[in-house]
Amino acid sequence: MKLLIFGVGGFVGSNLAEHLIEQGEHEFVGVDITQEKLRGIEGPNFRFVEGNISDESLADELVADADVVVDLIAYANPSIYVESPLDVVRLNFFENMKILEYCLRHQKRLIQYSTSEVYGKRTRDAEYHDNHSDLVMGPVQKQRWIYASAKQLLERIIHAHGIKGDLDYSIIRPFNFVGPRFDYLVPAGTKGGPRVFSHFLSALLTGGPIHLVDGGGQHRCFTHIEDASTAFTTILENPGGHNEIFNVGNPDTNISMKDLATLMQDLYKDLTGIEPANEIIVIDGEEFYGKGYEDMDRVPPNVDKLMALGWKPTKGLDAIFREAIKYYIDRPEMTASILSS
Repeated sequence: MKLLIFGVGGFVGSNLAEHLIEQGEHEFVGVDITQEKLRGIEGPNFRFVEGNISDESLADELVADADVVVDLIAYANPSIYVESPLDVVRLNFFENMKILEYCLRHQKRLIQYSTSEVYGKRTRDAEYHDNHSDLVMGPVQKQRWIYASAKQLLERIIHAHGIKGDLDYSIIRPFNFVGPRFDYLVPAGTKGGPRVFSHFLSALLTGGPIHLVDGGGQHRCFTHIEDASTAFTTILENPGGHNEIFNVGNPDTNISMKDLATLMQDLYKDLTGIEPANEIIVIDGEEFYGKGYEDMDRVPPNVDKLMALGWKPTKGLDAIFREAIKYYIDRPEMTASILSS
């Protein structure tokens, strides 16, 4: 099977590329504007193409030559949601719609990565079900929701084409993937920017403050990136993976952000022998990310549908964060610029 992966140079894409090379069962082409995270990732079944989806002739040619198209292209950064909402909807909806159109034109299967944020605010449900849970967004004035809204609309259009019968698709809703090559780190005390793991780890590496947005009482579930990659191949290769939406997450890793900070401090001490002495600062969400941000609690994902295909998560909270923290500790050259900031 010949795969085409748009966004292969990011966190999820680089780890997926490594997984597919090790598996060795599929040829694939990866497209991105950068290959920094792909250093050392190479194999006879992988070809990298430097390019942008705005290059329509290149994208159309690559889609035409593939059997399955994987779309990983997105802004996944809360600060961008509130600072540049139009850029977010442009990339996460309009540019992704072009990939959908190429797949329709050439009759190719599309595996679309969405987000767990489409579920929005917590409802009375005890878990998020990929078929039945309501999707509840905040008010328009909280532009944080433009990311989730763009992803949700894209999902609905993909699903509508599936009902029409002119598209073979799978939609993946990630629940907080964590692992090597995660996003990027930031200088100590930085407000805004990437997701919680990057902020907490940067604080641990630099001795800077740990910010608990809105008190850190919000709950999230986390997923090891290796489990995420095996979920992808399960969906790709199983007949039951077609024309379905899948939560990809580990419901057993539910934890508050306050408790996650403590867990990461404990793991850092265990790995380095250094007692963290980070100041804990409780901060308002809009002060940290910008006006228009809104935070919320979340419930765990239901993954019964994916487990029925033979997949199950294998790594719990300790392993997820221990391995991710160790990855950076073992590569001081990757954090030198942060430590010197």
